[in-house]
Amino acid sequence: MKSRIILNRERTAKAQEISIPIHGKGGGELGIKAVTGLVGGLIETLKDCGTCQEVQSVFDAICGYNACCIRCEFIDEKGADELMELVSMLAGQEMARCKNSCGKGTE
Repeated sequence: MKSRIILNRERTAKAQEISIPIHGKGGGELGIKAVTGLVGGLIETLKDCGTCQEVQSVFDAICGYNACCIRCEFIDEKGADELMELVSMLAGQEMARCKNSCGKGTE
């Protein structure tokens, strides 16, 4: 996993860019499209979730697609572990956001 902090004019953090290299035996270009399309597409939907249950459902789907991509050798174990580490952090942040905006009754 590679991480890069993007600074603004005041030299404070504006954004953080995280990239995970995708290495696998199977599929070549198709494998990369599978991982980025299936898993990457679902990661983007996390921020649109309105409830904790929706976040959990998207997280579960990402886990399933990630496992499938490992079995098809589209991504290796190390890359998959790094990917899930990032997804876990993002899902945790989105869970906290949903709890704060919806109240504890919608968990």
